[in-house]
Amino acid sequence: MTAPRRVYFFVNGGPRLLMAAVIGQELYPDTEKHVILLDQFGYNYENLLPVVGPDFSEIHRLPIRTRNYSHLDQLISCYFGRYSSIRKIFEPNSDVILFGLRSPAQKFIIRLNRALGNRGLIFAESLAVDRYFTARPAESVFKRSARRLLSRAFEYQHDYDAFHLFCKAVYGDSPFAPKLEQMFDLFSSSAFRCYAEQLTSHVDIDSLRQHDLVLLGQPLSNFDDRMERSEEEAILRSIVGERKVLILPHPNEILGADNKYGILPNATVLEAKVPSDLILSLTRPKETITYSSTIGITYAISNPNATSRFYPIDGTHASMLHRFDF
Repeated sequence: MTAPRRVYFFVNGGPRLLMAAVIGQELYPDTEKHVILLDQFGYNYENLLPVVGPDFSEIHRLPIRTRNYSHLDQLISCYFGRYSSIRKIFEPNSDVILFGLRSPAQKFIIRLNRALGNRGLIFAESLAVDRYFTARPAESVFKRSARRLLSRAFEYQHDYDAFHLFCKAVYGDSPFAPKLEQMFDLFSSSAFRCYAEQLTSHVDIDSLRQHDLVLLGQPLSNFDDRMERSEEEAILRSIVGERKVLILPHPNEILGADNKYGILPNATVLEAKVPSDLILSLTRPKETITYSSTIGITYAISNPNATSRFYPIDGTHASMLHRFDF
């Protein structure tokens, strides 16, 4: 295939911006690069942009107020959302790269670029992609009919040219297997190492390496409201207790002087606003603990000599981890 003249990245969150920069450097070194940043529920790109921003020809912003998409939001956004701020930036003879295909904006971008004759590529941000390839639970006739009738809003779109996965073999029996590709070694690439050194120049990496145990946090009680704070604190006590541990908070966690990690007597909370995958790549801890953090999963598969412990909080996460033998 002829090399594209442009490549567009649609980015939702800091870790995906870093992935976009690495993919751009490694796979599209001589191509004009554009990035669309989704401004939504606290995504913060400002610490990354001074380092990776110059690698892009143009940076576009897409502000969306909705935090979670209800069925009504999906319906309205997919059929009536105009996305006027980004609609005219796309041109033919291009590749468009996304890190998922569930939101109305992502579905719009894929549809628009298919009409332009551009390639649509998905790069999985982690191993947690079961929702795209495993069978959906049994549904009523009405719900199945509604999905078919309003497929633009409610069906997962498989109208991409290739879906890049960290572990392609797991989905060898999927009907979409012919369009699946193995992800290149993203976190061992020269571009990733270069970005890691620049973005952590203000962090005392040597002191962080003194922690053999790292806990990758998730916003269970203080953002996602999946449980009460007392419940999450009880889990933290049971899986960490009095051990010396380095906490790498999730970007969405709301932490202050009185935060949930205060109940761990020997915890160090890193609040340097640095993507956790950078810290893991430079410190390479002997043991990690998480519930089902995407970065934790990626670290486990990339570092088989480390001990990676998972404490999934629901059946969906447990099933996904089982598929990868975790």
